[in-house]
Amino acid sequence: MDDQLLINYLLGETNPRETDQVKQWIAADLRNRAYFEQMSWVWDKSAHLLEKQEVDNNVAWSQFKDRRDRMEEKSQFTPKRIFFPDWLRVAAVITLVILGGWLVGSYLPGPVSALYTSVIFESREATMKEILLDGSVLTLNKNSSLRYSQKLLGNRRLVDLAGGEVYFEVVKNEAKPFVVTAEEMILTVLGTSFHVNQSPEMIEVIVDAGEVKVAYQDQVIFLQKDEKVTIDTASGGMEKEMNRDKLFRYYVEGKFVAESTALPELVEALNKAYGSKIAIGSERAQNMLITTTLEYGSLEKNLEVIRETLGLSIIQKENGIVVE
Repeated sequence: MDDQLLINYLLGETNPRETDQVKQWIAADLRNRAYFEQMSWVWDKSAHLLEKQEVDNNVAWSQFKDRRDRMEEKSQFTPKRIFFPDWLRVAAVITLVILGGWLVGSYLPGPVSALYTSVIFESREATMKEILLDGSVLTLNKNSSLRYSQKLLGNRRLVDLAGGEVYFEVVKNEAKPFVVTAEEMILTVLGTSFHVNQSPEMIEVIVDAGEVKVAYQDQVIFLQKDEKVTIDTASGGMEKEMNRDKLFRYYVEGKFVAESTALPELVEALNKAYGSKIAIGSERAQNMLITTTLEYGSLEKNLEVIRETLGLSIIQKENGIVVE
C-alpha cells in the first residue's frame, strides 16, 4: 500500500474507490492494521502539534506586526511575509514526529523501545528469556526468532513469530489483547500461558492455562488448558486434541517431566531437543509407559536412566541409537 494513499485517506481526500481499497487493505492482514494504527497515531500527534504551532504563529505574527508598524515610522521598507502551504507544514511536522520516535526507539534499552518501533528477539544456540513491558514473559527455545511491539497508544500487544518455539506467560489485560501471528495464523489471548511451535510444515499451539483463540485462514478454534491444535500449513487442515504430557516445557524448565508417558513420546522429545537419532527397536519397548524426570543435560545420562527404569538395552549404532 502506497503511504501517500494512506495519508490522503487520513485527510479525507480519497474517492469512494480509494476509500474501499484502503479499508480492504487494513482488514486483509493484522500487520496492515498495526501499520495503519501506527500511522494514525503519528497523524493525530502531528495535528495536535500543528494546532499548537498555529497559535504560536499567530502570537508571533501579531508581535511582528507591532514591531513592523513601529519601524515603518522610521523607514519606508516593509518586510514581506512568507507563506508556507498547510500541506508542507503538516509534512514537516509528521517528519519530525516520525524521526523523533525513531531516534527515541533506537536508543531505548531492550523491550522499552517496543513503545515506538518493533523489537526483534532472536535466540541462537541457547534458550533466552525476555520480560516484556507489561510483565509478560517469553521463553524462546534455541534457534527461534520473533518481532514484538506494544505501541504507546495502541490497543494490542503484538508478536510476529518468524520460526521456532516460544513459551508465552501473558499478563491479563482485557483492554489490550495479546496477539501472536505466525504466517496465516492469528492467535489471540487476554492473559494465559501457552506454547507455539512453528516450522515450514506445521504450526502447533499447546495451552498450559486459560483460553486461546486460534484463527487460520477461514477457520477458528478455541483451546482450553491441556488442549492443542496442529495446523498443516500445506493442506490448511487444523487438528484439535488433548495434550497428554508436559514434555513441550523442557526448554522452559530445563527438564523432561514424564508421567505415565508413552516411551515413543519421550524418545521423540529427546530427539527434538538433542538433535539425536534414537529409535525404538522392539514392540515391547514401543508399548511401555515411563514416569521419570530427566534433566536437560547429558543425553547419555538420560538414556542410562531410561535403561535402568524400564530394564531395556541401549545399543549404539553408526546411524543412531536403538532402545529395545
